[in-house]
Parts: sequence; structure tokens; C-alpha cells
Amino acid sequence: MGEVSMKKSIDALPTRYLLKIESFSLLSENGIYKYESNEFESGGFNWKMIIHGNGDGDGEDHISVYLAIIRPSSLHGVWEVNASFSFLIFDQIHDNYNVMKGMERRFRNIKTEWGLSKCISHETFKNPSNGYLVNDKCIFGVDVYVIKNHGIGECLSLLNDSNVYKHEWKITEFSELKNVVYSGEFTVEGYKWKLWLYPTGDNRQNGQSISAFLESVDAKGFDRHKSVGAKFSISVKNQISGDHHKITGGANWYSAAFYSWGWSSFMRCCELNDPKKGFLIEDCCILEAEVSVVGVVNCLT
Repeated sequence: MGEVSMKKSIDALPTRYLLKIESFSLLSENGIYKYESNEFESGGFNWKMIIHGNGDGDGEDHISVYLAIIRPSSLHGVWEVNASFSFLIFDQIHDNYNVMKGMERRFRNIKTEWGLSKCISHETFKNPSNGYLVNDKCIFGVDVYVIKNHGIGECLSLLNDSNVYKHEWKITEFSELKNVVYSGEFTVEGYKWKLWLYPTGDNRQNGQSISAFLESVDAKGFDRHKSVGAKFSISVKNQISGDHHKITGGANWYSAAFYSWGWSSFMRCCELNDPKKGFLIEDCCILEAEVSVVGVVNCLT
């Protein structure tokens, strides 16, 4: 499975917060190298804008601008808020706001601040023809959209070195069977399974071959997000030579919609019924399933 798609919606209108600075040149002269705005609300969360007039980190000769979330008091432990935001600067000549940079980021308890160390260069900012700094006054801003997730997605958990479970099923009075029969249930990695056998084949075989399937008993009750991946083989044991008839499949994903996998044409009836072959002895045959669970998919929360 690749990257899982995510349904999301953005509030119809962003929250715009503006920060007007008068006497911009006095910031550094007064030793104010970092300024944090007052808190403002967007999407049910509180935020603030942070400006470094002389740059932050590698932002030499630039103005650095960041958006920070104020830790929500209602959230504890691990939390996250997804937001799309754009930094703005006001063009005082043409009377409009220019978007300097937009981005979408995930704010978390271990990362509460996102932005740009090189948001705008001093050269561009101070160029009189751009209208960003007029009479030592300027206006920065940020548009904030809080993204609300719907459906979210799915989480694939793969199992490392999962054990192979073997289940043997002895079927007596085989010649008396007319319809599908089921083995007893067995458990692999906490999930229940059982085998199906159609002694004269399912409706696709017309008595030519037997059909064999492995069912995930639990899968019928899965929600639409959940599935279990399993690799398995089914064998009919040769009771004379040990030369079993075995078919092995790849990984199949069991869900509420697809709760059984196997083979409609598993073994020809004439081969099974031939007494010289050793698969049916004294009207008894033995099936064996080898099952390993390789992964589980759940709703991403």
C-alpha cells in the first residue's frame, strides 16, 4: 500500500491577523530582535505571529516570520493541529497585500512553530518602489486556515517474522458429503479462521474439482476501514507417500466485503478419488492449512 489519501476541508474564510509596525528601524536599535504578537483565534485554536527583524538562524539579511500555536489546554499528551497559512506584506503604494509564502503544516506538541527564516530580504523590503516600508512603517500579516479532517485515512501495521500456524482437518465419510462443509475454528495472531470445502466443487466446477477456501471468521464484523492480511496454503495430505497436493497463495486482505479467499478449482475430483493416489483412504481425507498473518489495517486516528 502506498500513501493513503485523506479527505479534508478548509474553513471557507481564513482568519487574517495583521501586525502594523511603526518606526521599524527602532526594533534593532532598541534591542528588539524578536517580536511576538498578541494571541489571536482561528479554527478554535489560539495562535501568534513571530517576527525577527534581522533574521533568525540562517536568515541573515532577511526578515524571518513564523506562525506559532499556543498549546491548547484541552489537549493532553500527543496532539496535532493541521493548518494552511500564508504570510502577507502590505504594498502601501498599490494598496494591496502580497502573499510572501503559503504552506501547509502539522503543528504538534513537539513542533509548535512553523515559518520562514528567509521570508523577505532586507533589500526587497526596503526598496522604495515596492511600497513595503514607507516612512519607516510596514504591515505584516498571516492568513490561517485550520484544516478539519474527515474520514482521516488508514494505518497499515506490518508484522515482522509472523509465525506460521498449521491446522489439520480430518474429514470422514467423505463420499456422503453433498454440500459445503466447514472446519472448526482456529486462532492465528488473535484472529479466528476456518476452512471451507466443497466436495464436488462450487457452482463454477460442475463436479470436476473440489473447491477449498480460507475464511476470516472475524472479518464479517470489521468496519469499513479494517482488514487483515494473511499468507496461506491449503494441502490435501497424501496418506501413503507424503507427497501432498498443496497450493500456496500470496498475501490476501480479508475485510467485511472479502472475508474468504481460496481456489474454486483446487484439485480434480478424479485425482482425489483415485485410491492409488493416497488422498482418500477409507473414505477419509485430511486437509491442512498453513496460515501467517502479515499485516493489519485500521482506521487512522
